[in-house]
Amino acid sequence: MTLKGVLDLLDRHPEHRGNVDASSKTSGKAGDESGVTVRQGARAAFLASLWCRQNGPILVVTPRPDDARRLHDQLLTYLGEDQPIHLLPEPEVLPFERLAVDSNTGNQRLTSLAALAEAGNFAGPAPEVQPLVVCSVGSALLYTLPPELMAGVFPATGELSLWKKGDRVRIDALLGQWLDLGYHHEPVVEAPGSFSHRGGILDVYPTGSEWPLRIELWDNEIDTIRYFDPVSQRSIRPTDEVRLAPAREQLPSLAHQPTMETRMDALDYAKCGNEVRDRIAEELSVLSTAPNPESLSFYNGLVNEAHLMEYIGSNGLVVLERYGRVEAEALELEERFERMREARENRGELPVNFPSPHMDWETFSNRLSGVPQMQLQTWVGDDEDKIFKPSTPYYGKLEQLASDTRRHQQANYAVVAITQHQRRVAEILEQEGVGVTQMESLDSAPSAGQVCLLPGALRDGWTVELPKDGSEATTLVLLTDNELFGTVKEQRYSRRRKAEHGPEVVLADLVPGAHVVHIDHGVARFAGTTRLGDDEDEKEYLILEYAENDKLYVPTDHLDRVSAYVGAQDQPPSLTRLSTAEWARVKNKVKGATREMAQELLRVNAARALAVGHEHGGDTVWQQELEDSFSFVETPDQARAIVEVKADMETTRPMDRLICGDVGYGKTEIALRAAFKSVNDGLQVAMLVPTTVLAQQHYSTFSERLSPFPVKIEVLSRFRTPKEQQQVIGGLTDGSVDIVIGTHRLLQKDVRFKNLGLAIVDEEQRFGVSHKERLKQLRQQVDVLTLSATPIPRTLNMALAGIRDLSTMDSAPEARLPVKTFVSEYSEDVIKEAILREMERGGQVFYLHNRVRTIHQAAAEISKLVPQARIMVGHGQMAETELEDVMVGFANGDADILVCTTIIESGLDMPNVNTLILERADRFGLAQLYQLRGRVGRSEHRAYAYLLAPRGRRITEGAEHRLQAILEASELGAGFRIAMRDLEIRGAGNILGASQSGHIQEVGLDLYTQLLNEAVQELEEGGGSTDSTEIPAELPRIELPMNARIPEDYVDHLPTRLAVYQRLAKMTDADYIPGIREELRDRFGPLPDEVENLLTLASLRALAADVGVESIVQGNDAIILSLRTPVGGARVPLQRALGPSVQVGNTQMQMPLRRLGDEWLSRLTRVLERFLVFQQTLRESLTALAEPTSAD
Repeated sequence: MTLKGVLDLLDRHPEHRGNVDASSKTSGKAGDESGVTVRQGARAAFLASLWCRQNGPILVVTPRPDDARRLHDQLLTYLGEDQPIHLLPEPEVLPFERLAVDSNTGNQRLTSLAALAEAGNFAGPAPEVQPLVVCSVGSALLYTLPPELMAGVFPATGELSLWKKGDRVRIDALLGQWLDLGYHHEPVVEAPGSFSHRGGILDVYPTGSEWPLRIELWDNEIDTIRYFDPVSQRSIRPTDEVRLAPAREQLPSLAHQPTMETRMDALDYAKCGNEVRDRIAEELSVLSTAPNPESLSFYNGLVNEAHLMEYIGSNGLVVLERYGRVEAEALELEERFERMREARENRGELPVNFPSPHMDWETFSNRLSGVPQMQLQTWVGDDEDKIFKPSTPYYGKLEQLASDTRRHQQANYAVVAITQHQRRVAEILEQEGVGVTQMESLDSAPSAGQVCLLPGALRDGWTVELPKDGSEATTLVLLTDNELFGTVKEQRYSRRRKAEHGPEVVLADLVPGAHVVHIDHGVARFAGTTRLGDDEDEKEYLILEYAENDKLYVPTDHLDRVSAYVGAQDQPPSLTRLSTAEWARVKNKVKGATREMAQELLRVNAARALAVGHEHGGDTVWQQELEDSFSFVETPDQARAIVEVKADMETTRPMDRLICGDVGYGKTEIALRAAFKSVNDGLQVAMLVPTTVLAQQHYSTFSERLSPFPVKIEVLSRFRTPKEQQQVIGGLTDGSVDIVIGTHRLLQKDVRFKNLGLAIVDEEQRFGVSHKERLKQLRQQVDVLTLSATPIPRTLNMALAGIRDLSTMDSAPEARLPVKTFVSEYSEDVIKEAILREMERGGQVFYLHNRVRTIHQAAAEISKLVPQARIMVGHGQMAETELEDVMVGFANGDADILVCTTIIESGLDMPNVNTLILERADRFGLAQLYQLRGRVGRSEHRAYAYLLAPRGRRITEGAEHRLQAILEASELGAGFRIAMRDLEIRGAGNILGASQSGHIQEVGLDLYTQLLNEAVQELEEGGGSTDSTEIPAELPRIELPMNARIPEDYVDHLPTRLAVYQRLAKMTDADYIPGIREELRDRFGPLPDEVENLLTLASLRALAADVGVESIVQGNDAIILSLRTPVGGARVPLQRALGPSVQVGNTQMQMPLRRLGDEWLSRLTRVLERFLVFQQTLRESLTALAEPTSAD
């Protein structure tokens, strides 16, 4: 959306236009400081007007990172998301620390710098539309890469890093240049800053590009360049050129070497020990060749010497937003950094004269005086801003809004309201007789008397009186949710496309050593692949290792029988013994168990279908008001779940719905709306939670959200005295309590309800068996809504769809900023800074120390570091009541730091805790790291996670990969998929119960889901055989003398090769072959003969499966086709249909080789096609015969 029409109207105001013109004329005059005073709510409007009239790039410097982010979001609302409005974020890495920051921040910085560099005429023509970049002063003080390099000029050659169709290239030189620019080599390109090379194909994902690019070479000439989708790896559309900006902000190999050497020589190690000196010497020696990402930011001041002001040419403009605050913030940062430097120098951890990554304010001011600039002041007295006046606040009194708007219309005002409750505001105004226009975007100026409603979020509205000239609007009134309702739901703009959580774990995610399941032989360890057979018919085989060192070689065309083993990661599965009945026994046992569970669920379902519950009415006005007061934008999943829950409540059949989604994904809000709907119908609601802490949490949420309505909410838990408990129970019996939230105390015999309509169960898996029995009785009479905080696998969701009502929530709420993650070695300074930074903004910290024995010692050490902090300790070995007291105390803000073990994993929602410090992060699994990191970042504040590895010690390679994966946290990565799977396995166990999770562990999730699916289908079709373990029919076995495989020099990445084999092995429809051929051609270049043979065999197999052929094998003198079902009486007509080259028997057909000659393949295909036609004709004639008899 854009508000271009608002800016057009503003343009008619002579003073505003004068201010904008005066400011834009500043550009071109270095050091000229003009100043404009604008009310705070109208800053974004002023800057948007300025950008529209300015012919060069604009850089806006704000005091703090939050100011920059908010201003950036509002500018996008005014100007549209597709305009080059960039945020240059602060890495927020402390100076003099070895910290690596998440890749998202790095990419955003590089994209903004590249946009500025391109606009500054450093290389080639400037872009048609000039960029506007917003940054905080902390970000502006950082030394960075020179603008020429950022614009793509490669220092060694002085030429642009630009490649076009038809250019000739030397691959080695090209890849060397990409490495110098900070790109890294990956087998598959999924994230910005990576490239891969396969034969004549180069894939690269440039910084700042929306899509990666694929370059195809013909000999050494660029033949085609096209964009491709990183998820499917398929090409999207062609383009003419590839332009690469650097992929890292520190490029030691391209830095000015003499300057670096001078700075290194100036280091004074007098106070440092040998250890520090050796370490720095070692890091410097590999800095240009193999730098470690943590040390790059540490040496930023050594490697980089350019500054942001160099990017602003004579056509640019720097806007200092609240100059006094910017200066104060810069000086405070400088003082903090200086203190840190001194402390480190005194401790001997840092040599004297170590170059700082930031410049000081004085240097910055001097550089600033050399560029065109203006100051934008905002703290305004009532009379200082002559143009923008505040708009009237209504705070929800929409009748007053309607009467004002009517008056405005008569006076020829134009009214524009930006609201996230567009529909509701329109309804209310129209009821009051005010005509409104609802629109998505305002591209032209609104006319006099027009009232426009647009969806969106701005912080404040304003009113501007316009000069009176005839029929045009006399005044422009801009209203936002702030004036209409008193609160604004912040909207975050994210430029990235959402990646679907990659597909299920497939063989492509396997590495040798991983576990797989063969449907006929059981669980094995995958040991790699090998080639067997002579040249004629060489094939690739998988090597599977079973118990007692047995090996099984599986041909790649049987990959449909093999799947990745997915089970809980903490205990590896036991390998099956080959050639024993063990696997069949296990499979039958699991099949029986899934069947029992499906029967149980179907029985409960049937009982519910017969029961008659309360039929709720439609939504009331109050319901609408409650939903509008939700201070976030609902996620699509959340909105869908809410609709499903209400639909269930509005039927007579009792609801039994399960809602799965991670903590903080908005499940409580769904429960709250359902509860209020029930109360509106005069019924009571009981919410059952596993712990006292959660009861308190939900109680405060419900009380706060429902405070405007006459609803009585109570909590029943051990935190209430016996007398208070009796009062609550009395209130439930006489109906005076509407909603009660409690622990299992609610299920005791003495609790009776006058009129219970809805029971909400949070984390059902944490209740005991007897409690569940009581819940089962409830389910047959009242609506039940169950919430679970672990996601469940999608496949399982589909298997259960027929017998259980499920809503899953996969999308994180909009307003959440991603958690800023740092990996660092253990450093007291990092810990101290992180804690102080959080305490300064009134937040709290989780400090995770996962050893109960030394946890109090860790707390004492933190207390020494930060004496002013209040500290609590919590761990799983404390008495339950004691632990609950700690948790409730911490949730109420009685302490700043909770030193704890992993107990925080379980579902606690503490929006005020926004920093997590994790000791010995190298000891955690990836799934645990994701889950723990998800415990912070629940509110709109930026959250930080510090993952600390032991200092100066090497950590294992596996741990390093895990930490790298969480830094990239790319949702495309296999690491992410596996971590999600690990959580989902837990989720599956929670939903299906402990015994079933044992079965999942035995056969792996894929096979378990398949068995469950079959059990459900059998039962729904009404019975069916019980003892046979139905396994999908195998595709025909084909053994023909053809060299059919994927050569390693065509696809050298083993996981990708396996994925292609597996798709071909599972394919039952030959129509897909052209698509696969096209995809291989697109990703890996022209297909070699062996691969063409492989595709031919796959289509032959699909055709053979259609006609019921079990195998096609070449014997000594004939090709033999074995049939699944005997031909019987149809033998003679079939022989006639197939012709003399085939001898038709009862269970097999033979094609003698001497008759076939070299054309055997096409003849075999023709025979199968004729066989298919014969079967179709036969079926049709049988149907025709059957019809007259049925007519009789």
